[in-house]
Amino acid sequence: MAPSLPTPGPRGAALTPRSPALPSIPARRHAASRPARQPLDVARADSSNAAGWASTVADAASARRSDPADYLASRAALLPELIQDVARIAIGSGSRGVVRTAQAAEAVLMTIREQAGKSGGFDPAPRLLRRLFERLGATYIKLGQFIASSPTLFPEEFVLEFQACLDKTEPVPFEVIRRRIKEELGRPAEAVFASLRAEPMASASVAQVHEAVLKDSGKRVAVKVLKPGVEDVLTTDLDFLYVVSRVLEFLTPDLSRTSLSGIVSDIRNTIEEEVDFKKEAEHIAHFRNYLDTSGMSRFATCPFVYKQLSSSKVLTMEYLEGAALTDLETIKRTTRADPEQTLISALNTWTGSLIAAETFHADVH
Repeated sequence: MAPSLPTPGPRGAALTPRSPALPSIPARRHAASRPARQPLDVARADSSNAAGWASTVADAASARRSDPADYLASRAALLPELIQDVARIAIGSGSRGVVRTAQAAEAVLMTIREQAGKSGGFDPAPRLLRRLFERLGATYIKLGQFIASSPTLFPEEFVLEFQACLDKTEPVPFEVIRRRIKEELGRPAEAVFASLRAEPMASASVAQVHEAVLKDSGKRVAVKVLKPGVEDVLTTDLDFLYVVSRVLEFLTPDLSRTSLSGIVSDIRNTIEEEVDFKKEAEHIAHFRNYLDTSGMSRFATCPFVYKQLSSSKVLTMEYLEGAALTDLETIKRTTRADPEQTLISALNTWTGSLIAAETFHADVH
């Protein structure tokens, strides 16, 4: 079999010698349990609290229609709780909130200046919004990925434009990556890897991946590194979005029936897990167990994790070559199997994981 192209990112499919027609689908999120959270951090409260708030606001909306006096009384009762939540989140954000606000303002101004300098007028709204999201950073790129992956919820022009957020974002400098590896592994990259490519294989919203060769064994590996500062940006942005959703539900009670604050809370919990690579390693182990116990390892595989060379911010994995399922030409060049059967086998593996695995991959782009 001719060698295949490297995976475009940590989410790419992998065609393996054991089953050259089938992709690797690493399980990564939607674990059954949630990590412990700080009790005083309202922005990290369980989504059940947000749902309870939404229900209370919805009750107030019903009261408005039946009795205006009761409605005003119920609104007044809700206001102290809202103010308290906003104050706690503002205090928790501290200087991070101020810095992040300045960064957001700068991103908006840069986008305005860029558009004002165009001779042909402003870009279409979808492109303009995507450029702004990319400048705002990790949280908004994640939201852009949500738009790109939800064609039933958003207009087609927005879905197509935000496809650019799925696999490629601006990487951080290589020296920053080397420094983070040293901090996390307790020794410089030269002591661990015989070689480490400066150019990333892929750069996503929260992390980027570099190809490397282990110094002791000579094996090729993929080193996934969390971008510095991502945790603070995500926490601050998601706190802000949570507050906005609570305020909107307070101002527009009918909106609470959509459980907006509950949805934002769920998104926040999921993204928080995504920046913990120890949790990702656990999800890969869950998926490996599913493949072995179900017999699906005949058709699919997932990368081996080098735990001694991994941490919560660095994940060192076996390097798997492959191609995206949408790249039919590459699949045809690298295997004699029918591309249609490849897709069917991949879907069977993923569907089986919904039923039998402890976690499932909900980000299948």
